[in-house]
Amino acid sequence: ASQLGNMWRDEAFKTTGLKSVLVIAMRDDQVRRRLWEDSFSNGLTAYGTKATPSYKLWANAVPDTQQVIEAVRRDGYDGVLVNMRPPDTHLDLWVPGYSKREAVTQQNPFTGAYYTYWKDIEVPGRTETQRVANFQTDVWTTTEGGRLVWSGRSQTTDGVDVNVIRAQTEKLFLPELAKSGVLAAKAK
Repeated sequence: ASQLGNMWRDEAFKTTGLKSVLVIAMRDDQVRRRLWEDSFSNGLTAYGTKATPSYKLWANAVPDTQQVIEAVRRDGYDGVLVNMRPPDTHLDLWVPGYSKREAVTQQNPFTGAYYTYWKDIEVPGRTETQRVANFQTDVWTTTEGGRLVWSGRSQTTDGVDVNVIRAQTEKLFLPELAKSGVLAAKAK
Protein backbone atom coordinates (compact mmCIF):
# COMPACT_ATOMS: atom_id res chain seq x y z
CA ALA A 1 0.00 0.00 0.00
CA SER A 2 1.21 3.51 -0.85
CA GLN A 3 0.23 6.76 0.83
CA LEU A 4 1.16 10.43 0.71
CA GLY A 5 1.59 12.57 3.78
CA ASN A 6 3.57 15.44 5.33
CA MET A 7 2.80 17.87 2.50
CA TRP A 8 3.73 21.52 2.61
CA ARG A 9 2.93 24.35 0.18
CA ASP A 10 4.33 27.90 0.14
CA GLU A 11 1.05 29.85 0.16
CA ALA A 12 2.84 33.03 -0.95
CA PHE A 13 3.85 31.41 -4.26
CA LYS A 14 1.37 32.31 -7.01
CA THR A 15 1.41 30.61 -10.40
CA THR A 16 -0.96 29.45 -13.11
CA GLY A 17 1.10 26.25 -13.22
CA LEU A 18 4.76 25.60 -13.89
CA LYS A 19 5.48 25.56 -17.63
CA SER A 20 8.98 24.05 -17.92
CA VAL A 21 10.43 21.77 -15.24
CA LEU A 22 13.79 20.06 -14.81
CA VAL A 23 13.21 16.65 -13.17
CA ILE A 24 15.95 15.20 -10.96
CA ALA A 25 15.79 11.83 -9.18
CA MET A 26 18.58 11.58 -6.62
CA ARG A 27 19.57 7.95 -7.24
CA ASP A 28 22.99 6.32 -7.59
CA ASP A 29 21.38 3.45 -9.52
CA GLN A 30 21.17 4.84 -13.05
CA VAL A 31 18.27 2.58 -14.07
CA ARG A 32 16.13 3.66 -11.10
CA ARG A 33 17.12 7.28 -11.71
CA ARG A 34 15.83 7.03 -15.29
CA LEU A 35 12.63 5.20 -14.27
CA TRP A 36 11.72 7.92 -11.75
CA GLU A 37 12.67 10.83 -14.01
CA ASP A 38 10.80 9.40 -17.00
CA SER A 39 7.72 8.68 -14.91
CA PHE A 40 7.60 12.21 -13.47
CA SER A 41 8.31 13.73 -16.90
CA ASN A 42 5.59 11.72 -18.65
CA GLY A 43 3.13 12.60 -15.89
CA LEU A 44 3.99 16.32 -16.01
CA THR A 45 3.30 16.39 -19.75
CA ALA A 46 -0.34 15.49 -18.99
CA TYR A 47 -0.60 18.76 -17.02
CA GLY A 48 0.71 20.81 -19.94
CA THR A 49 4.17 21.14 -18.41
CA LYS A 50 7.30 20.65 -20.51
CA ALA A 51 9.53 18.34 -18.46
CA THR A 52 13.17 17.43 -18.99
CA PRO A 53 14.65 14.40 -17.20
CA SER A 54 18.09 15.34 -15.83
CA TYR A 55 19.72 12.22 -17.28
CA LYS A 56 19.23 13.71 -20.77
CA LEU A 57 21.56 16.55 -19.74
CA TRP A 58 23.83 14.61 -17.37
CA ALA A 59 23.82 10.97 -18.41
CA ASN A 60 26.36 9.54 -16.00
CA ALA A 61 25.58 11.12 -12.64
CA VAL A 62 23.05 13.25 -10.79
CA PRO A 63 23.92 16.95 -11.32
CA ASP A 64 25.28 19.08 -8.52
CA THR A 65 23.69 22.38 -7.47
CA GLN A 66 25.95 24.50 -9.69
CA GLN A 67 25.16 22.41 -12.77
CA VAL A 68 21.43 22.79 -12.06
CA ILE A 69 21.75 26.59 -11.67
CA GLU A 70 23.63 26.82 -15.00
CA ALA A 71 20.98 24.68 -16.78
CA VAL A 72 18.13 26.78 -15.31
CA ARG A 73 19.79 30.00 -16.56
CA ARG A 74 20.62 28.51 -19.97
CA ASP A 75 17.34 26.66 -20.68
CA GLY A 76 14.83 28.84 -18.81
CA TYR A 77 13.18 26.29 -16.51
CA ASP A 78 10.64 27.89 -14.18
CA GLY A 79 10.71 24.90 -11.82
CA VAL A 80 12.94 22.10 -10.60
CA LEU A 81 11.43 18.89 -9.21
CA VAL A 82 13.75 16.83 -7.01
CA ASN A 83 12.82 13.33 -5.85
CA MET A 84 14.85 11.73 -3.05
CA ARG A 85 14.86 8.43 -1.21
CA PRO A 86 15.17 8.97 2.56
CA PRO A 87 16.22 5.87 4.53
CA ASP A 88 13.73 3.01 4.82
CA THR A 89 11.77 2.70 8.03
CA HIS A 90 9.98 -0.26 9.57
CA LEU A 91 6.39 -0.71 10.56
CA ASP A 92 5.52 -3.11 13.36
CA LEU A 93 2.11 -4.70 12.93
CA TRP A 94 0.43 -6.56 15.78
CA VAL A 95 -1.31 -9.73 14.66
CA PRO A 96 -3.68 -10.73 17.47
CA GLY A 97 -3.80 -14.29 18.76
CA TYR A 98 -6.81 -16.52 18.34
CA SER A 99 -8.28 -19.88 19.35
CA LYS A 100 -9.06 -22.66 16.97
CA ARG A 101 -10.50 -26.15 17.25
CA GLU A 102 -8.68 -29.09 15.76
CA ALA A 103 -9.82 -32.63 15.27
CA VAL A 104 -7.49 -35.19 16.85
CA THR A 105 -7.76 -38.85 15.87
CA GLN A 106 -6.28 -41.52 18.17
CA GLN A 107 -6.33 -45.27 18.46
CA ASN A 108 -7.51 -46.93 21.63
CA PRO A 109 -4.58 -49.14 22.67
CA PHE A 110 -6.89 -51.73 24.28
CA THR A 111 -9.56 -52.13 21.59
CA GLY A 112 -7.63 -50.99 18.48
CA ALA A 113 -10.59 -48.76 17.54
CA TYR A 114 -9.99 -45.23 16.29
CA TYR A 115 -11.85 -42.29 17.76
CA THR A 116 -11.85 -38.52 17.12
CA TYR A 117 -12.21 -35.69 19.58
CA TRP A 118 -11.94 -31.91 19.33
CA LYS A 119 -9.21 -29.94 21.05
CA ASP A 120 -8.95 -26.14 21.57
CA ILE A 121 -5.61 -24.69 20.50
CA GLU A 122 -4.42 -21.18 21.41
CA VAL A 123 -2.37 -19.41 18.72
CA PRO A 124 -0.42 -16.58 20.41
CA GLY A 125 -0.36 -13.03 19.06
CA ARG A 126 2.81 -11.84 17.35
CA THR A 127 4.47 -8.76 15.90
CA GLU A 128 5.31 -8.70 12.19
CA THR A 129 7.81 -6.15 10.91
CA GLN A 130 7.27 -4.66 7.47
CA ARG A 131 9.82 -2.61 5.53
CA VAL A 132 8.59 0.83 4.45
CA ALA A 133 10.21 2.60 1.48
CA ASN A 134 10.13 6.40 1.85
CA PHE A 135 10.19 9.02 -0.93
CA GLN A 136 10.36 12.79 -0.80
CA THR A 137 9.59 15.16 -3.65
CA ASP A 138 10.48 18.84 -3.49
CA VAL A 139 9.48 21.43 -6.09
CA TRP A 140 11.50 24.62 -6.38
CA THR A 141 10.58 27.72 -8.33
CA THR A 142 13.43 29.36 -10.21
CA THR A 143 11.65 32.72 -10.17
CA GLU A 144 11.77 35.20 -7.28
CA GLY A 145 15.37 34.19 -6.49
CA GLY A 146 14.52 30.50 -6.36
CA ARG A 147 12.89 28.82 -3.39
CA LEU A 148 11.11 25.69 -2.22
CA VAL A 149 7.37 25.97 -3.00
CA TRP A 150 6.08 22.43 -2.37
CA SER A 151 7.28 19.34 -0.54
CA GLY A 152 5.64 15.98 0.09
CA ARG A 153 6.58 12.59 1.46
CA SER A 154 5.17 9.24 0.47
CA GLN A 155 5.60 5.71 1.71
CA THR A 156 5.00 2.27 0.30
CA THR A 157 5.15 -1.22 1.75
CA ASP A 158 4.89 -2.80 -1.71
CA GLY A 159 8.59 -2.92 -2.61
CA VAL A 160 9.75 -0.70 -5.45
CA ASP A 161 9.25 -1.67 -9.07
CA VAL A 162 8.18 0.17 -12.22
CA ASN A 163 4.46 -0.03 -11.31
CA VAL A 164 5.07 1.39 -7.83
CA ILE A 165 7.15 4.21 -9.34
CA ARG A 166 4.34 5.05 -11.77
CA ALA A 167 1.77 4.96 -8.98
CA GLN A 168 3.92 7.21 -6.78
CA THR A 169 4.43 9.82 -9.50
CA GLU A 170 1.15 9.80 -11.43
CA LYS A 171 -1.33 8.85 -8.68
CA LEU A 172 0.19 10.44 -5.56
CA PHE A 173 2.60 13.31 -6.16
CA LEU A 174 1.41 14.96 -9.40
CA PRO A 175 -2.34 15.14 -8.55
CA GLU A 176 -1.42 16.80 -5.23
CA LEU A 177 0.82 19.29 -7.05
CA ALA A 178 -2.12 20.14 -9.31
CA LYS A 179 -4.53 20.38 -6.37
CA SER A 180 -2.17 22.80 -4.62
CA GLY A 181 -1.91 24.96 -7.76
CA VAL A 182 1.78 24.31 -8.50
CA LEU A 183 0.74 22.57 -11.74
CA ALA A 184 -2.06 23.52 -14.10
CA ALA A 185 -5.21 22.19 -12.48
CA LYS A 186 -6.25 19.53 -14.94
CA ALA A 187 -4.45 16.63 -16.59
CA LYS A 188 -5.06 16.69 -20.34
